[in-house]
Amino acid sequence: MFASCEYDNFDAPSLTVSGNLTYNGKNVLFDGNPARTLLKVVQTGFGKVDGGTAIQVSDAGSFTQLLFSGEYWLTPYNNQYPFEFTQFENLGAGIGYDSIHIDLQDNLKMDIEVIPYYEISNYNVSLDGNNMVMKFSVSKVAGTQKAAPVIKNVRCFVSTSKIVNSATTCAVTRAVNTTGGDLSISMPVTTYQNGYVNNFRDYAYCRIAIELDNTPNYYLFSEVQKLEGLPVKEWK
Repeated sequence: MFASCEYDNFDAPSLTVSGNLTYNGKNVLFDGNPARTLLKVVQTGFGKVDGGTAIQVSDAGSFTQLLFSGEYWLTPYNNQYPFEFTQFENLGAGIGYDSIHIDLQDNLKMDIEVIPYYEISNYNVSLDGNNMVMKFSVSKVAGTQKAAPVIKNVRCFVSTSKIVNSATTCAVTRAVNTTGGDLSISMPVTTYQNGYVNNFRDYAYCRIAIELDNTPNYYLFSEVQKLEGLPVKEWK
């Protein structure tokens, strides 16, 4: 004989909240690391204490979350970010952000607009001898409520696949102290080859990120670029 409790007798979630992280009508590239949560929805009532359901934002800046119908409060997690939200008021240090009320009775599409402190442009990766060199430009964005923090570190993440984010283990960090300009960072090909088991690939997927002062866990990311023509190490 089998039995189930009454909490099992619910229909599966069937509605979605979806959209994009945007700035000036274009998607803002995001980390894509599931550990780097950005948004959550909180539902009250039903005799439960709800810590919130995380809404994962992809590296392309898009999100989709399946939910039950009902009323929710949408809010960012209380973290330091390399951008400012335009729809959520920052209530102060240690308090977090205000919330947006959602009465979800149908699929909902909504974009989350932010203003990044900096923009990355002219990103290009090339092979220079035995080094993978990533060059790019960084410019400060006008219109933020707070002054832009200085850039603390430049990071490059290199992977054997198109999935490249802050969880990518093969990475190099270079300390900087600037508020913009032309920057570069390089990684020896041997670092990439030795960073993965049996890595004899003649290509790599590269992505750069900038870390701002007092924002240690969330970076501003470039797109992913594929670099081909790497010297292949010999089999041992």
